[in-house]
Amino acid sequence: MKLTYNVMVVIFCALLFSFTFSQSSREIHKSIPLRADGCLVIDTYKGSITITTYEKPQVEVDVKIESDDSESWNDGEDVKDTEIQFEGEGNEITIHTDYENVKNHRHHHSDFWDWITDTFESSSSLPLVHYTIKMPRTAELKIKDYKSRTRIEDLQSDIRLNTYKGEVDIDNLAGGIELETYKGTVRVSFSKIKSDCRFETYKGNVTVVIPKDNGFKLQTDFERRVDFATDFNADKQEHGNKHRRYYDYSGSINGGGPMLEFKSEKGDLRLESK
Repeated sequence: MKLTYNVMVVIFCALLFSFTFSQSSREIHKSIPLRADGCLVIDTYKGSITITTYEKPQVEVDVKIESDDSESWNDGEDVKDTEIQFEGEGNEITIHTDYENVKNHRHHHSDFWDWITDTFESSSSLPLVHYTIKMPRTAELKIKDYKSRTRIEDLQSDIRLNTYKGEVDIDNLAGGIELETYKGTVRVSFSKIKSDCRFETYKGNVTVVIPKDNGFKLQTDFERRVDFATDFNADKQEHGNKHRRYYDYSGSINGGGPMLEFKSEKGDLRLESK
């Protein structure tokens, strides 16, 4: 029996839709040796980073790349052109999200209207990259990010994290951290502070949770529009004048220990005990 023209059109469109949809995401899996005292470096732009830890001397990486613009005609091409670069093993591993081919492809196919489109609007439609990673519990971690959602659990080492306006949730950290954000939302819960920590934000929200008997030294460097609250007893230094007062905080908590520093111009910061 011959298919009618309308039925053939419907089947063709369904196949085309299926093909297009299948190209709107892709996945990568990688397993790389990393020493227990090694370092994992992640350099990405947007999406998510989920990190858990174990005792194995290796990093297990699952990556999902998906379109962030369902209305884009070339989202499948953008996903295909997004590259994940892996460098090194043993002492240090670097994982890098590379959009260079996406930008080159768009430039090659651009017209006058694309040319006058704002650069930031183009960046906002870059594919999302979602990392799910297992790493050695005692390895160091460094993350450079723009606006990803980051979740880290049970790390027993130091973290260096830089994000512009990402969301960060770190739980059960036994180590130290150096964190910088412009206007991100950050929560860090320690099982124990083992080395110096520094939190710097321009106008972000930062909450740090520390065991109530953990010893550390506190030092702040705040400007006029900072909102700060702490559950720990610390010395309070007043600045400013009668029209606008603001405060810095310092002291040795529970006998002292590693340094905990806060720096902000107009952020909302909390230091809580548990």
